[in-house]
Amino acid sequence: MSKVYKTLAVLLVAFGFFTFAGEVNEVSAAKKKCNKSFFKKATSKMKRNIKKACKKTKRSFVKAGSAVTNKIMDGAVKAKSKITGKKAKKTWVKGHYKKGSKSHTKGHFRKVGKSGGKKSSGSSTSSGSASAPAVSGQPLPPAQDPVLPNFNRRSK
Repeated sequence: MSKVYKTLAVLLVAFGFFTFAGEVNEVSAAKKKCNKSFFKKATSKMKRNIKKACKKTKRSFVKAGSAVTNKIMDGAVKAKSKITGKKAKKTWVKGHYKKGSKSHTKGHFRKVGKSGGKKSSGSSTSSGSASAPAVSGQPLPPAQDPVLPNFNRRSK
């Protein structure tokens, strides 16, 4: 029974914290948001601008470091290919920020040649017997979906 009482006591204390920590109702919460003073608004805007500037500065330092590392690694790859007399099998990819997720990808080696890199989908080229071969010299008509409306035609 003592475990049950202990858990009930903990739950009551937690419930008490949650009830007193929140706003009384939505109206008072909205009033609190709207009644910010000029100085509070100005300081929050300044904080936001400083954070943005710090992010941009950090990003520029990371980009500069990636550029330096890229030059060093490219030089090392070229030197190795000159010394060995063979074409390089790997190349250095510079560290970069991804556009969508804004996360930084570190620099890394990438294979060069037949086995490395992006693979092209050979379904359209390898199955030449299934589709009619294109006549050289004549452009193909634009592929259009018959369900979608054609916006290329002008309405008079």
